[in-house]
Amino acid sequence: MICRRSAGAGFLALVFLLSAAGCGGGTGSVSVDGVATLDGSPLGGAVLDISPADTGTPIGGARAVTDDAGKFKIESSPQLRLLPGKYGVRVSKWVDKKTKQPVPAEDIEQMKQAKLAVNVIPYRYSDPEANSPIIVELKSGSNTGVKVEVKGK
Repeated sequence: MICRRSAGAGFLALVFLLSAAGCGGGTGSVSVDGVATLDGSPLGGAVLDISPADTGTPIGGARAVTDDAGKFKIESSPQLRLLPGKYGVRVSKWVDKKTKQPVPAEDIEQMKQAKLAVNVIPYRYSDPEANSPIIVELKSGSNTGVKVEVKGK
């Protein structure tokens, strides 16, 4: 009878250790907040596409839109799970060709297709075929103060 209790206690201890290891190690999820700038000024209304720097690494990706102060935030969730690693950040800011006003994020694709919007950020920052000039390394947990700096020329 004592053996059964020990085996049961050992099993429970093993379950506890495995669940604790799954909650905090290097494979934990990532959250990010920071600011995007253009030539040192806040870059409001920009779209930041974050994807693995090494395309062969399945560590997730995300999209964020900056507020008027250039600030952005990405929280991991069950639907969006960023993992620790190096990410390339592609930056674009789409404006209406006629009014030069920012295009709402939900209308960008439609206006791009209709050739009614133009990206005012230099192409090298959003070129999907080239390596992103902006690389950030995200650690497990909270990554605060991440800077995404874009040069206009």
